[in-house]
Amino acid sequence: MSETVLVIQRCNACGEAVFPARYRCPRCGAADWTGEAAADGAVEESTVVRHRVGAQGTGDVYLASVRVPAGPVVIARSDTALHEGDAVALTIDDAMRVWARAR
Repeated sequence: MSETVLVIQRCNACGEAVFPARYRCPRCGAADWTGEAAADGAVEESTVVRHRVGAQGTGDVYLASVRVPAGPVVIARSDTALHEGDAVALTIDDAMRVWARAR
């Protein structure tokens, strides 16, 4: 499984950082973006999904809201339960899923 660092967008006109990608900046309306690596962050909230409609035998899915240093909050999956304040590394896998792994 190949993984890459998560990239967020920063508006060149006003500096607003957003994730996921947008066509226009929600603050100023500009459409001029620069990509910025968001390799890490801090967990703000986490949860576990134990039952999913149509999913059989796949086990628990751990999710976390992760605040990146640039500002946006990213929803990421995890292999294990994460807790508020945990420092995590963020990556994107081949299926375009964002993953958080404890540092």
